[in-house]
Amino acid sequence: MLFDNDKFLTKMAKAFEDSKSSKTVYLTMKRHSYTTKKIKAAEEASEKASGDSVMGADDKDKEYPTLVRLNSGTKTKLSTLVQPHDLDRFMVQYTNIIKINMDNLKKKERKKAAKAKKATA
Repeated sequence: MLFDNDKFLTKMAKAFEDSKSSKTVYLTMKRHSYTTKKIKAAEEASEKASGDSVMGADDKDKEYPTLVRLNSGTKTKLSTLVQPHDLDRFMVQYTNIIKINMDNLKKKERKKAAKAKKATA
């Protein structure tokens, strides 16, 4: 479900709080373009037929919005579309929420430490 940026951040904080027991939270970010694969393929075919370049000068400088998704199990799926002019403010709030919830991470068990304990025992 697509939310506005502030609502997404509050729901993200709640998802991290709910996941303290044993759930996993997946976060993904990617550039969002409004064209679908079919439209893009048709545009490239028409550009090749007309002899124009596939990547125009306008495409290089164009700023795209960022799509941010959160998936927490099967029941919680959230997403938001961050516009380029809002990205700095969003990333500051996003990183603060991530830093606050870093204590939920589990420490990775090291294989060498386990082998050393077995050898001494």
